[in-house]
Amino acid sequence: MGRAVARALRSRGHQVIEGVRAQADGRATLPIDFMEPTAPAVWARRLADRQVDAVVNCVGILMPSRGQSFARVHTEGPAELFRGAAIAGVRRVVQVSALGVGDDPESLGTPYLHSKLLAEEALAALPVDGVVVRPSLVYGPGSQSAALFATLASLPVVCLPGRGAQPLAPLHVYELAEAIVRLVEQPEPVRGVLELGGGEVVTYRTMLARYRDALGLGDAVWLPVPMPLMAFGAWLAEALPQRVFCRDTIRLLARGSVPAVNATAGLLGREPSTLAHGLAITAPEPMVDLRVSLSPAAAWALRLLLAFMWLGTAFASVLLHRDAGATALLVLVGACSLNTVLGLLILSRPSPGAGVPTARRPR
Repeated sequence: MGRAVARALRSRGHQVIEGVRAQADGRATLPIDFMEPTAPAVWARRLADRQVDAVVNCVGILMPSRGQSFARVHTEGPAELFRGAAIAGVRRVVQVSALGVGDDPESLGTPYLHSKLLAEEALAALPVDGVVVRPSLVYGPGSQSAALFATLASLPVVCLPGRGAQPLAPLHVYELAEAIVRLVEQPEPVRGVLELGGGEVVTYRTMLARYRDALGLGDAVWLPVPMPLMAFGAWLAEALPQRVFCRDTIRLLARGSVPAVNATAGLLGREPSTLAHGLAITAPEPMVDLRVSLSPAAAWALRLLLAFMWLGTAFASVLLHRDAGATALLVLVGACSLNTVLGLLILSRPSPGAGVPTARRPR
């Protein structure tokens, strides 16, 4: 998200200083690590030395780890930066929060959302022109959650939390960046909280179906999974070397992610993109690409092989059966019928990409 915002600002002619955790490289970067306490006076000196006019904080993590905590990364570190910006006389501060943040018991009981709320309150208490944006689910290049969803969508069997009916308003990262630039450029004071979402509301299942379409895949087998079992799986996943799938993400998904009032169109001056359009502009990038590149001839050869395997077994079952009782005959007829149906379905079922069955289109 930070890279997209930096590119959008530069495209509008702004001089951008990017915060980096590594060693700063010249005046275009500034060392920043919210895990290291930094006094507001130190931040004020750094910002004043660089003549910073506006600060945009996009730093965030989905899961805490040994080296990163919600308290430091989401709350205490940003609060130190905001106080420093107020001391230095920075004109505007834009804080990127998350949709779902609030003072209701469910939000306060979710560590991710609670830590974001505390940062919002710290900004609101300062004498600085500060605005908070709460985006819905963000997708596009560089998005870890989008990579996870693309990976899940690419599986032949797709697990759904519950029935996958959770409402979402996915927002492309490029349009989120554009909206933030509009806020930075507004000449009049801007304060408060803005909720941002994409151009359509879709269910979780529909979102994954859109990802499958963008990946050039056909229909999947959809497997509803009870939410308690999904949460248990997320708990187990927290022990794996990944920083996306955890119990907090399941809680966020269960709440849905749709703005009460979508401010995106007002900032962009147009309606934001639908999910299908956004995925057509920037193709999804799975963490692990399970697709196989096949030429149309090879793909059709595999399809014919599978079809004739099922039809052949049905034909052989009819020819090779011996005298059988009524029950055995009923089982035989059922098996032959099933094999015949499967074979005919493989031959007749339409598939994406100019008739190539679930094959990755060559690039």
